[in-house]
Amino acid sequence: MSRNEFNVGRTAKAALAMLFALLSPLPSQAWTLNYYVVQDQAEPLQIQENGQNHRGIVTEIVQKALAGSDHQLNIHTYPFNRVIAELGQNKDKNWVTYGSPLWGQWQAANLSAEPILEVEHSLLTRRDNPFDYKKPDDLDGKIAVLLFGFNYPGLDIKIAKGSVSEVRVKNYDAAFRVVDRLKNAGGFVEMDLRLKYNLRRLGLSDKDYALQKVNSLIPRYNIHLAYSPGLDSDIQQFMEKRLGEMKANGELDTIINHYR
Repeated sequence: MSRNEFNVGRTAKAALAMLFALLSPLPSQAWTLNYYVVQDQAEPLQIQENGQNHRGIVTEIVQKALAGSDHQLNIHTYPFNRVIAELGQNKDKNWVTYGSPLWGQWQAANLSAEPILEVEHSLLTRRDNPFDYKKPDDLDGKIAVLLFGFNYPGLDIKIAKGSVSEVRVKNYDAAFRVVDRLKNAGGFVEMDLRLKYNLRRLGLSDKDYALQKVNSLIPRYNIHLAYSPGLDSDIQQFMEKRLGEMKANGELDTIINHYR
């Protein structure tokens, strides 16, 4: 083989190697996603114990989405108002939490295309001193026990008009204690899923408390993953793809049904 033939062969091999390198998929770069958890107010969507042992519907969906990848989850646990402040201060960084189109602020700024579950609200009252709820006006003149910081579409309008009074509490334990004192003067309005979970958690009996759906006041609505407005597009595409896969293979339903 002549020197020229050798050089041509070596050049051809180098060109082929470069072509294969260009055609081969580049390894994905690992990234860190910040996940914000509301402390003591979000069970069973987000459950934690003094900032540890994180679980719950939203938490497990996010954890499952990242399972098997090189990507990392950095969990931050704060009271509700601190969470909202942190989301706003870090709107250009990579974070995820949960939200709804009806809530506004940073929990509605950039939602997942796929909702993760639908929720409805109920009114919890003492069974021995109940009042019947049939229509929104039945709450007029009553007291609504609500969690600090949370929005209640429909009910918020009646409170603003002054037809319903409100008592805000920090957690579910306090809400049930207030209901005990209110007797038939009011009740605790909250997501039905959360009410049932916390009744079980506290060992309270449905013989003592009644749940009445208030869909005519607060319509059913969807909960989504809420991303930061400045979330990296590759991260969002990854999360959206995984949500679609988890819905198709039943993983979403499995996580949700565990807490119903």
